[in-house]
Amino acid sequence: MQRFLTLFAISKSVPFKSKVDEHCFRPARMGRALLISMVAAGLACGPALPPPPAYPTAEDGLDAPEIETPPGLSKDSPPPQAILPGDVVRLRIMSAESYEPVELWVDDLGRIHVPFGGDVEVLGLGLTDAESRIEQVVRQYDRYARVSLAMHSFSGHRVTVTGAVDKPGVYEARPGLRIADIVASAGGTRVLIAGAEATEAADMEGARIVRDGKTLPVSVKHALFGESQHNVFVRPGDIIYVPWMASRQIPVLGDVRSARNVPFHEGLRLTEALAAAGGPSRTADTADIRIVRGPLSRAKVYRANLDDVMKGDTTDVVLAPGDVVFVTEHWFATTTDVINRLTPILATAAVFSTLSR
Repeated sequence: MQRFLTLFAISKSVPFKSKVDEHCFRPARMGRALLISMVAAGLACGPALPPPPAYPTAEDGLDAPEIETPPGLSKDSPPPQAILPGDVVRLRIMSAESYEPVELWVDDLGRIHVPFGGDVEVLGLGLTDAESRIEQVVRQYDRYARVSLAMHSFSGHRVTVTGAVDKPGVYEARPGLRIADIVASAGGTRVLIAGAEATEAADMEGARIVRDGKTLPVSVKHALFGESQHNVFVRPGDIIYVPWMASRQIPVLGDVRSARNVPFHEGLRLTEALAAAGGPSRTADTADIRIVRGPLSRAKVYRANLDDVMKGDTTDVVLAPGDVVFVTEHWFATTTDVINRLTPILATAAVFSTLSR
């Protein structure tokens, strides 16, 4: 709906005239909804539009500098082992009498319930310090008791992985695990499969790891390549966020074989986006492909000529994040073709018109 409204708003800002007006589909009794839809669809009837620049330019506000890779962490050591709420420890008491080892859950307050000793706080302690504290309590009842403690489960050592991964969720951050290990546990980043084509669905440039409310100066993308200054040790409470590429998709609409959102990547060209949508249909005007660029308040519309691109007479256009590609319909398309293509847009326009009254 948002993309439709963008095209509709843009089309209202330009007069419905062109040098091919005599060829445009103009039924004598055109309903209001149909007229709105045809203008919104951006048929070939329209004023001369400028050709798009070969690359996004400063004039469009889209010449953002290249994303700088964070410096990484030159000094990174594994976190000290500490007992946290949710962990499970295995306790063994050795004395003149024989005691069976028991598994104890650390509650939300960081306490475990020790047989013959009651509740003992072990929050944040290492195993050696926790053993000493438990021994002091148990020896009140058995002066010869010795205590042995081991980690049974690191359930309290949790790292959250969200976004465009195969299995987002919470994972155990066992000591020694790094970013790449956790992402692998989450099934890796998502990939979109369209026929025989696989497209990366994750925006790795925007992926981040957040610790204690602050973003670490590391690149998740470089971490997955095993670069040590980026593939740092994870710590309990870390959040690894991998955004979807959807926020940077290119909608390819109009007279194409399979209209769809094409995931954006640096260097994505017009021909590549069109190919991902199945290419122009037989009734498409390949000499009049509209590229809508920029926010609605100051959007620009360019006219690209695919025929010239294919002949090598002009440069293939590099698209920018947020662009909308609209393939217009050839002026000699039949009335039936026009109506069939407009039917879905008519329904959308009718709903919007009803809601806006």
